[in-house]
Amino acid sequence: MSRTQSSLGQLISNYGTILAFLVAIIFFSIATDTFFRLGNLQNIIIQSTALGLCAFGLTLVLIAGEIDFSYGGIIGLVGALLASMLQQGYSPLSATLVCLLVGGASGLLNALLVVGFNLSSFLASVAVFFLCMGAERVYSHGVTVWIQNRTMLSLVQGHIGPVPTPIVLLLGLLFVCWFLQTQTRAGQHVRAIGENIQAAREAGIRTSLVKSLVFVLAGLLFAFAGCLETLRNGGAIMYAGKQLLLFVLAASFLGTATFKAGKANFPGTLVGAFFLITLMNGFTLLGMKFYLIPLAQGLILIASVAISSIRRGEIEQVKF
Repeated sequence: MSRTQSSLGQLISNYGTILAFLVAIIFFSIATDTFFRLGNLQNIIIQSTALGLCAFGLTLVLIAGEIDFSYGGIIGLVGALLASMLQQGYSPLSATLVCLLVGGASGLLNALLVVGFNLSSFLASVAVFFLCMGAERVYSHGVTVWIQNRTMLSLVQGHIGPVPTPIVLLLGLLFVCWFLQTQTRAGQHVRAIGENIQAAREAGIRTSLVKSLVFVLAGLLFAFAGCLETLRNGGAIMYAGKQLLLFVLAASFLGTATFKAGKANFPGTLVGAFFLITLMNGFTLLGMKFYLIPLAQGLILIASVAISSIRRGEIEQVKF
């Protein structure tokens, strides 16, 4: 294989998803008159906010070599708590802190099951997912609670300067997550545990503590994402987290085919979130039937991940 072919394969492997994303943007811009308008582009980013933040939490767990599906229940549970507490007259700060506490407690439960009882993170997190869904049902009685508090709604409807607030929150947390993971010793320990936990132990890393903290931090991110999703919807919709379940998973794994082939990373996850919402937005503007949109999304994602994973004629398996 020539050096040129090798370089091209490396380029496609690391940036194939971004190229597919750019192709989608160009296509929708040409095919529709409204896609590339500023308002629509802002809408895409705002719709990606909760998805991206939740996917950041999952990405953190993936970097540590585990998996976490509990966000599907945490999002709905904290949404019900947030809307109900605001309706009952609690301050926005108190309601938000309670929601974050619930998210952290759910992450701690995951840590206890995985680290303490040595259960599979897949099974443990699915169990917590169902526990949170059940708690949401018991707490809300299946009733949608709408939010009337304008201060809280301004988090998704307001601006910081000329920039919508959700965009600032999303990019700010992206920088924080990226910095902590790549520029701090603790972040390097998380990566080391995910790549070789036995070697990490031999190097003196307290693997149980680090992995437990990862689950707790992920729970906090899931809860924060749940608060923002509830505010974006204007209320607590029953099982809202269930609707994001596959989108978050897809964004996180799509990120492994972006920038660092086969490795979870936060910038790639954000691109994955944008890609998914862009596809949904573009196909909607094209007038595609709603039941065909997931089919089109799936086919495009299969193609983009397959192309991005090709290296020297072989398909690399994504690991977590």
